[in-house]
Amino acid sequence: MRSSTAALTALLLSISNYGSEVCAEEAQPLGEVTSSKLQIHIPKTLTKQGGYDHREALFGIPPYGGSIAQNLFYADADLCDSGNIDTRAGYPIRAKDDDGNMLPWPSPYILMVDRGSCSFVQKVRNAQRVGAAGVIIADNTCLCSAGDECHSEPGKDCEQREPIMADDGSGSDISIPSFLMFKQDADLVKAELEANHAVRIEMQWSLPTPDDRVEYELWTTPTDIISVDFQKDFKEAAVALGNRAYFTPQMYIYDGIRSGCQGFEGENDCYNLCTNNGRYCAT
Repeated sequence: MRSSTAALTALLLSISNYGSEVCAEEAQPLGEVTSSKLQIHIPKTLTKQGGYDHREALFGIPPYGGSIAQNLFYADADLCDSGNIDTRAGYPIRAKDDDGNMLPWPSPYILMVDRGSCSFVQKVRNAQRVGAAGVIIADNTCLCSAGDECHSEPGKDCEQREPIMADDGSGSDISIPSFLMFKQDADLVKAELEANHAVRIEMQWSLPTPDDRVEYELWTTPTDIISVDFQKDFKEAAVALGNRAYFTPQMYIYDGIRSGCQGFEGENDCYNLCTNNGRYCAT
């Protein structure tokens, strides 16, 4: 294992040096990684400098280096029942066909769906099945950190932690991207759509500019025993790379509610294996 680790170290260092020769003038500050952007182009009153704060789903296939810019429609439904999705409902209101029924959402489109009642994966999967090119999940709960910018529903407390758009373990069939939009912003967008005004939204993904760093990541779980030896042996390579490497640890997360980690009163029954009151877990 030591010889293979040494070889890998040499290879990564050679890649790192190659990048510094070719792209030294384009180097980015440490910490800048692949990112996404969410922006509204129509109406201009909703355009925000720098785009909207959002969170990406941990499932789906984003078109890295590209974007999806389409009209946005609000489903006005939870999209939890795959057999009962009315594509002729929602907002803005469309023209009617010869039978007097409102026309369905015109493809291609991006669909806004309220958070709640089922998993993020289920909502996005059902939106994909009815032709959506992307999904915006409208958060229905304020973050406590938002303060007076966000207004909670009567009797509903704010959340201390951000929701995570985690894969519930069945999201491998989802090919469209999705974002979570925070409540204070989603409420404004929904109001515009419910007023039957057109909203044009863009989901955009960038690629990191090449620089003189080697970028690598490790997907694991707290109890992963398979990669333990590799992590120990790779220490030599990690130390040799020094500040010419950018490492991102990734943790596999699963649905704690389906796994019985959230109690009847919302308590975390799995303790330090889960966060957000037992919603998101890693073991």
